[in-house]
Amino acid sequence: MKFLIIAYLFCNTLYAQTWKTLPKGVRIVGYRNVTTSKIESNFNPVGDEGKLGTQFRIDANTFNEMSGNYITPGQDLDSTAYNNLLVGEYQVDASAQVKAHGTGFGLGITNNIMFYAQIAYYEVNVKSRIKRTAGNTYEETAAILEQNGGSQNIVIAENLRHMIDADEGTIQSVITNHYGYKPLGDWNGKGYGDMETGLMIKVADEGSTGLLFYPGVVLPTGYQDDPDILQDIAFGDGQYDLFSEFATGYVFNDKFQLGTSLRYTYQAPTTKTYRLPSDPNFSLSSESEKMKVKLGDKIDWMLNTTFSFNDWISFTPTYRFMYQAQSKYFGSNELSNKYLSTNSDRLEHLGQITASVSSISPFLKKTFPLPAQINFSYVKPFAGKNIANATRFEFEIRMMF
Repeated sequence: MKFLIIAYLFCNTLYAQTWKTLPKGVRIVGYRNVTTSKIESNFNPVGDEGKLGTQFRIDANTFNEMSGNYITPGQDLDSTAYNNLLVGEYQVDASAQVKAHGTGFGLGITNNIMFYAQIAYYEVNVKSRIKRTAGNTYEETAAILEQNGGSQNIVIAENLRHMIDADEGTIQSVITNHYGYKPLGDWNGKGYGDMETGLMIKVADEGSTGLLFYPGVVLPTGYQDDPDILQDIAFGDGQYDLFSEFATGYVFNDKFQLGTSLRYTYQAPTTKTYRLPSDPNFSLSSESEKMKVKLGDKIDWMLNTTFSFNDWISFTPTYRFMYQAQSKYFGSNELSNKYLSTNSDRLEHLGQITASVSSISPFLKKTFPLPAQINFSYVKPFAGKNIANATRFEFEIRMMF
């Protein structure tokens, strides 16, 4: 269920040309409102679309661990029967709704260098419940034991037939009483995300093309997920990020232009508390530890084309790509470190369509007194790995003065 909410809450492209910066002394302020559709699915570790919530099964290994590992397979219980035993399979059905209010500020330090900062405030509502997806195999396992014969097998088979059936209420009790999580249910959260700030440096401007470089830092001001809550959502990832980005493009004419940017983000190591999984196929754990973690570095690439109908109205389809490398964990339990790290990389392919109404060109041509821009965007991921399938609807306004 845990996933990081990520939204582009203040576009770094201030003009149609991706390499432009503000003139010296000119300021820009921006506000963006982002609303998601109801989020009910994600792209899982193998890239398939699936339900948002956690799936888990309680088999003999899990049941044995919960009971104190008093059964030795092949000795206390026949191996075939042991491998056949299933208490049940379960799905945490979850859905989320997210609203975000992003604000940004920029200032032209010189005609070629500007400072900017941006942050978002989130409002999140999550609904979750446990649903059973497969029943127990008590009867089948008991039959296997009886076929093998022996008084011990007969006694165990009889006990299995009288063992409690673990329904949704039983599992809720196990999650809270045995594993120590807070009860599943609805979760509501509000708060700021991580803050991004940096410089935009115009390296070259040849009229129809140019190059922009901007280094910056992301500050860990956002809410981090609680390891004791299964259904909460993080607004930030908990550590300092350093990034460098280059942006360029080409203006073919007044009606058509291209833009692209490439960013590399280094995520600094930090210390956080994590639950320690003891099985790669079972996500619940009763043990937790404060450990050092190095989240994987990220690459973001953007490509867009802008079609201008006139000086005021334009239409911009955009493709965005994001890849985050596998994370590394440095706790005391090597197996848990491995399980946490495995399949922790993230991938996103995202499409965006933006319609813009802008007075920037008329202002530069001195036919309108105020430079401003309004954007309406539809944003949709169409493939990925370990990301939420969150469709976004965005409204943005920018003003320069």
